[in-house]
Amino acid sequence: MSTHCYIGATSPDNPHLVHARFVLFDGHPAVVLPTLAAIWDGHVDHDTAALITAILAHDWEYLDPDITATTRSAFPGQRPVPGVGMTLASEAEPSEPVTVFPLCHARHLDTEWIYLVEADTATIAVYSSDGTSVATYPLATCQHAGSTDRGERPCGPRPTVGARP
Repeated sequence: MSTHCYIGATSPDNPHLVHARFVLFDGHPAVVLPTLAAIWDGHVDHDTAALITAILAHDWEYLDPDITATTRSAFPGQRPVPGVGMTLASEAEPSEPVTVFPLCHARHLDTEWIYLVEADTATIAVYSSDGTSVATYPLATCQHAGSTDRGERPCGPRPTVGARP
């Protein structure tokens, strides 16, 4: 069974309105946080705004910083984006528009996790399926996080106020 998630950002003008993309596989924090950090480190050279742009370009089957232009999907027509991941839509289909939702309505989505990349602080805010803030992680501390079990913290957190353990 896969863990679905949304990854995106908010704008400074309206921090409660999320612009995000759906990711079908490997949406657990133990996978997503080090993967986003690796994309940030390798593909966009620590440019957090560029990370947001890359993620918002497509809905994703999965994210993987080791994807190359020659990587093939098990599903015909899906397109690799080198250094980022495998798109969910095929080459023949246009990308779906970015999903936009108020964070307070997250519970209505078919997802277990929501990740918001914060460009000005180079952090990732993690939210549960109901939009509850769990923690905020600096991208720099997630770069070499290694593998973790679901019960372990994937990288050095900066807990948010009122976050649950």
